[in-house]
Amino acid sequence: MKLKVDKKTISIRDNDDNNREVLRDILINDDNKEKSDLHKYFIENREEAVYKHLSYFDVYERYFSKFRGRDINLLEIGVGYGGSLKMWKNYFSIDGAKVNIYGIDKKEKCKRFEDDNIKIYIGSQNDRDFLREVKKEIPKLDILIDDGSHIMEDQIISFEEMYDHIKDDGIYLCEDVYTSYWTNCNGGYKNPNSFIEYTKNLIDYLNAYSAIEGDSLEANNFTNTAYSISYYESLIVIEKRIRDSRYNSFCQQASIGKTM
Repeated sequence: MKLKVDKKTISIRDNDDNNREVLRDILINDDNKEKSDLHKYFIENREEAVYKHLSYFDVYERYFSKFRGRDINLLEIGVGYGGSLKMWKNYFSIDGAKVNIYGIDKKEKCKRFEDDNIKIYIGSQNDRDFLREVKKEIPKLDILIDDGSHIMEDQIISFEEMYDHIKDDGIYLCEDVYTSYWTNCNGGYKNPNSFIEYTKNLIDYLNAYSAIEGDSLEANNFTNTAYSISYYESLIVIEKRIRDSRYNSFCQQASIGKTM
């Protein structure tokens, strides 16, 4: 068995148990061993390849574990080798939960990964008309994972078209955002057209209710539906939660108890 190494990438095939054990030592530790089912699936996988950065798995567990055992709908943009779709199906399908997995990819051959719980749509993530047609066919999503082209325009268009199709307590997760610093993906450090810079502007809208009167910043749909934006190594995670209108009509802050 030949070990294929491409600088930061290791491809484990066949019965390479030695390298699986090294990955197990890297990924699973005392802090996460109680929530490491995704890590274990990834390490032991011998079916269709799952290609993921090692740092992603703790983040997955942090945000996705609450959905386990629930009936959910998940969309992954970028099917690739098909392995991650099966990983999600395995992870969420516990305790009789009904899990619907959807994928988007430009390659027709990805249709071969379909089964009773997995549906693949062939098209481009930067095609707004295509994405709108997909939304008509699939239910509201609990989780959306953008692991597609990693090109700036594609990430932005996908977010603009699909964010509103996430449920009120859902997750929008974009992977491999290091390409925001790559010019060959139309990014670049401090490039205003990069996805990183685009999402930095969303931070303003997250806090728009605190803008001073006269500022050009006004609350919008994102203000009313986003709970948090979190940045990790090569990942951006947006949690949705409908903001209670009383936060603004009644009060935004409160002091309860004795004061000096």
